[in-house]
Amino acid sequence: MKKLLLTILFLPTLLVQAQNPVITGNPASYTVIDENIEILFNVAGATDRDGKSLEGKDLYIWSFSNAGDSKTNGEWTNIKSSAKLEKLSDTEYRIKFPITDGVNTYRTLAELYGAEAAPGSITSIGYLLRNQAGTFQTNDLTIPFAPFKFIEKEVRTFPSQATTKDVVTFRFNKNFPEISNPAMIGAQNITLHIEPEVDALLAIEIETRFNGQYYEAAIIPAQSFQGLFDAGTLSTLKYHFFDTDNPTIQSTEEEIVLRQAAN
Repeated sequence: MKKLLLTILFLPTLLVQAQNPVITGNPASYTVIDENIEILFNVAGATDRDGKSLEGKDLYIWSFSNAGDSKTNGEWTNIKSSAKLEKLSDTEYRIKFPITDGVNTYRTLAELYGAEAAPGSITSIGYLLRNQAGTFQTNDLTIPFAPFKFIEKEVRTFPSQATTKDVVTFRFNKNFPEISNPAMIGAQNITLHIEPEVDALLAIEIETRFNGQYYEAAIIPAQSFQGLFDAGTLSTLKYHFFDTDNPTIQSTEEEIVLRQAAN
């Protein structure tokens, strides 16, 4: 009889324990620099930290990483509308990239947490689900992602993979330890040279700006090379940086292969 009484007394404790949402990804594995990903939350049977069901409710995500908080958080008492999960059903919710937040667009997790310049610095991502007012919430949980090892280069693009209609930022790090041309270190004005692999005569040159770490300039390839885009031949762009005051002084050359975007 005592054993039965203890079981009955213990049962309510079990019932109020919070059950966590189940997270999956589309694709199943993704890194912090992958674009067009979906993070799916299955809340069937899931509860907030007080044991109340999450099913069918309007849910917002408050998230954070070791590199910084999500730019869609806002303030606890005034969470941004861009933090609202898309409700697919009463039990299925999702975040779909890119995320639009006013005039800002975040294409990757690295951008969302302000680590686009050093995505490899993100080693953990946490989150909780809540309502808009913040009167209920889950416990702190984690968002899984595939490890990403960031390798710094003298010149590179962000993102490293892009379509012909994406904004592509070209960057030069003249403090790179193994810079190919040491004379570039003394350059005060730096210009970016971009040329399509299919026709070097269509090359363009753009003044760069210094952002505190990189000299950079950005283009939308479909706009900068519209003729090639219209013809369906815009694919590989080769690029390098040079000293505006002495164009013979140049960085190493790299290239980016673009995925085709619809007209």
